[in-house]
Amino acid sequence: MILESAELASKALARSKPHSIQVLDTVTRYWSYASSNPNAKVIIFIHGYRGNHHGLEAIAGAITDLDIYIPDLPGFGQSDAFRNEHNIANYAKWLNSFIDSLELKKKPHLLGHSFGSIVVSAFAAKFDSIASLILENPVAAPALKGPKALTTAVAKGFFWFAEVLPESLGNALLKSWPMVRGMSVIMTKSRNAELRRWVHAQHDENFNDFASRTVALEGYDASISNCVSDFAPKFKVPVLMLIGDRDDITTVKQQQALFDSLAADSARMLTFEKVGHLTHYEIPEAIAGAIEEWVSDSHG
Repeated sequence: MILESAELASKALARSKPHSIQVLDTVTRYWSYASSNPNAKVIIFIHGYRGNHHGLEAIAGAITDLDIYIPDLPGFGQSDAFRNEHNIANYAKWLNSFIDSLELKKKPHLLGHSFGSIVVSAFAAKFDSIASLILENPVAAPALKGPKALTTAVAKGFFWFAEVLPESLGNALLKSWPMVRGMSVIMTKSRNAELRRWVHAQHDENFNDFASRTVALEGYDASISNCVSDFAPKFKVPVLMLIGDRDDITTVKQQQALFDSLAADSARMLTFEKVGHLTHYEIPEAIAGAIEEWVSDSHG
């Protein structure tokens, strides 16, 4: 199991190549993970809120036959922040320009994890330049409704408090160790002690990698103001959903409702047991296998 996380992430890191590119009004940093296959299909990964490209490297390390690109979202990791608001509409517009800037020879497949699932869904609803859409732990339903509404309301109060404090104190609160570790402890479902330590270390290292308090607050507002279901009726490409049966963000029932709304002949949903919202950390090899099978099944 540990091979599916720390060692796979290290494998991806060893073959990664960093790049910088001007996209709209911002400099975007992204990493490529090339396959040895000259005819490999292409997939682009979009990470979740407050994370960076490292969060998806364990999956990249388990994939051998696809060319992979993982950018840091604007305002996170090493990518510059937007001059304008960090909302879903601007992220979707950025993603369209980012894909165009890569000048790929064929349409890529596109994966979004968590908050990234909202970004890629907004993009897929408006633009027609991908072969398929992969939603990993998608935020399928409105955050302020349903069984997770109370948890979201508590989190919203936390972010409100971080906003009204003086900036230095607000930043310190957002980056506080108890907040980051508490989130990690709750969301990590594996009982393997070594894997849990690695996941916690990943969050400690990467979960506070945002450019400013403004970026963090705007990103959070975007994450609770939109969901994948808002954009699903306009999807024009095949869709794969990868979900955990113990997800703390969106319930299986809500995920099923999203899946039921998709075209039955061009959508597939795989549910992984005993894992929640952190499939990218806890079961990267299984996720990679599902991605490779999906892409190879004539989806572009």
